Amino acid sequence: MQELTALSAKKLAELIKERKVSCVEVMQAYLNRINQVNKKINAIIEPLPTEQALALAQAQAADKMLANHSSLGKLHGVPITIKQGRKVKGFMCNLGNKSPANFIAQEDATVVARLRAAGTIIIGITNIPDFSMSYETDNLLYGCTHNPYHLNHSPGGSSGGEASAIAAGCSAFGIGADSGGSIRQPAHNCGIVGLKPTRGLIPITGKFPDDALGIFSYIETQGPMARYVEDIIYTLPILIGPDGQDANTCPINLRNPEQVDLKSLRIKFYTANGVASVSAEIDSAIRKIVEQFANITEAYPIISKETYTEFEELFFYGGDKGQWLIDRMNKMRVEQVAPPFQAILDRAKLCEFSVTELRRRLLAIDKFKLTMMEFMRDADVIICPVATNTAGLYNGERMVTQLKPKLDLAYDLTYNLPYNIMGWPAVVVRCGTGNDSLPIGLQVIAKSWREDIALAVAKVLEEISGGWQMPNC
Repeated sequence: MQELTALSAKKLAELIKERKVSCVEVMQAYLNRINQVNKKINAIIEPLPTEQALALAQAQAADKMLANHSSLGKLHGVPITIKQGRKVKGFMCNLGNKSPANFIAQEDATVVARLRAAGTIIIGITNIPDFSMSYETDNLLYGCTHNPYHLNHSPGGSSGGEASAIAAGCSAFGIGADSGGSIRQPAHNCGIVGLKPTRGLIPITGKFPDDALGIFSYIETQGPMARYVEDIIYTLPILIGPDGQDANTCPINLRNPEQVDLKSLRIKFYTANGVASVSAEIDSAIRKIVEQFANITEAYPIISKETYTEFEELFFYGGDKGQWLIDRMNKMRVEQVAPPFQAILDRAKLCEFSVTELRRRLLAIDKFKLTMMEFMRDADVIICPVATNTAGLYNGERMVTQLKPKLDLAYDLTYNLPYNIMGWPAVVVRCGTGNDSLPIGLQVIAKSWREDIALAVAKVLEEISGGWQMPNC
C-alpha cells in the first residue's frame, strides 16, 4: 500500500470505512511524519505532546465507532489541519503575534465545526504571518515556515503554514483563506491544490478576533487546500451554505464536476497580463499544458498598472497613512511585528487619499467588474499563472519580498487580486517543476458558482502534469 501520508483524504476515508486500515494507524502515521519533518519546516505550530495524545485518543474513539457500526461522516478518522486565525476549540487563537488578546478557543468556527461533524480529527494549527497579511509566513511568535521542497525558500503566505504541512505529508487536508492570493500563492509555491471559492459560498464565521471584515468583505474567502483535486471535490459540499450567522453566505447547490462537458468549454489563457512578466519556465509550463485543449484562445484582460496599484492601496494600505493597521495593533496590544508586516506598515504610512478619492476607487471597482465580465463573456474558463516566479529565497533570517518602504506594485497581485474582486472561483494545481526543482502552479478560473467547471478542468490538468509530488524534506 502507498504510504498513508501520501494518500488522498478521500482514499483514507474509504480505507477506514472498509476497515482496511484503522483510524489509529492513520493517525500514528501522520504523527510520525509530523515528528519527522515539522521541526524542519515549522508549519504546524501546535503539535504539542498533549495535542498528539488527544489526537490518538480521538482516533481510538473513532475506531470504536466503527466497531459499533455507528453512523460515520464522509471524512471519518481523517487527520487535518486548520490555518491559524480562526477558532478551533481547545487550540490557541492568535494572529501570529505576541498579544494578551490571544486565548484558547472554546468553540469552533463554522468550517471547523462542519469538518468535525464529518468525522475529521484536527491534529494541529498551521502558521501565518503577522495579522495574516503577507506573501511570507513569518512572525515573532512562532518564527518562519519553510518550503518543504527547499528549506531556504518560502512557502508563500498567508496560508503558507497550511500549504507546507499538506505538501510535506503532515496533514491530509486543510482550510486556508484568501484575500489576494493567500491560498493560491502558497499552493503554487508548495505544489498542492487550493481553491479560492466563489465569495459567499463558505461562511467566514469564527474568525479571530471577530467576524467583521470591513473592506476585506469585498475580497476575502475561506477555502480548502489538499494534495489532490479529488479531495477538494469530495470535501467542498461539507463546507458550503449559510450558517445563520454570516449574512453574506448564499444557499447554493453545487454542481457535479463529473458532469461537465470538457469538450464544449471555451477557454482563454494568458501567461502575461501587460503589467507583470512571468519567468520563462512558468510561461513554458503553462503553454505545454494548454496545448491539450482544442477550443482555446490566448488573451488577457486589459487592466493598467495604475488601476492595480489603486486597488492594492485601497485594500491593503487603506489610504489613512497606516492608521487602520496601527489601530489593529493597538486593539490587540501588539508592540512588535516581524519584518514582512513592518514593511507593509511602512508602505501604508506613505499611502493617503481622501473620502472623495475613496468613493472614486469604489466606483472604479464596479467599472473593473464590467471590464472583467466582458472579457469572460465568450469564455467558460481562464487559465493563467499564479505568480511571476517559483518560490522565492529567504533573505538571511527572514524574507521581505516586494515590500520596500515605497508604493511599488506587488506584481504577483496582478494575477490574483482580479479574481478576489470578481468573487470568481479559482483552483490552483501543480503543472510542472522549475529549473530550481520547485513546483509551478497555475490557476483555473470559472464564473461565479461554477466550481464544478474549475474543478473539472483542474482535475484534467492534474492528470496531465502528475500533480503533487512528495518532497524529500
